Amino acid sequence: MLAAAALLHPAILLRKGNPMSWGTRLAVVLTAGAVVLAFASGVWIYPAYVASVRVPLFLKSEHTGLLFETKEHIAFAVMALALGASACAWFAPTRARGLRRAAAVGFALGAALCLVTAALGTWVAAVHGFGSAR
Repeated sequence: MLAAAALLHPAILLRKGNPMSWGTRLAVVLTAGAVVLAFASGVWIYPAYVASVRVPLFLKSEHTGLLFETKEHIAFAVMALALGASACAWFAPTRARGLRRAAAVGFALGAALCLVTAALGTWVAAVHGFGSAR
C-alpha cells in the first residue's frame, strides 16, 4: 500500500502538466529510486525463493504458483512504468504539458498495478503460509 501511495504522489503532482517544481522533481526521483530498490530486493532474494518457495507452492496449488509468477511479471511492469514516467517527466521540455500528463498516467498505472501485486502476494501468502509454519 505504501508503495502504491509513493507511485501515486508524483501522478497527483504531474496531473496538470505544469513545469516541475523542486518538490515535484524530488518526488519523481525518490519514487523511481524506491521502485528500483524494491525491485532489486526482489531480484536479490529470487534464488532463495526458487529454492524454498516456488516448488512447494506449485506442489500445493499450481494455480497459486502461476499467480505468483504473474505477480513477478506485473512487478516488472510497475518498475518499467515508474522509470518510463520518471524519464518522461524529467526530460520533458518546459512547454510539453502533454508529456508530464503522460508521466502522471504512467505513475497512476504503476500504482494500480502495484496494488495488484500486493493482492496477489497476499493471496499466495494465504495459500502457502509464512516461514516454517506451512
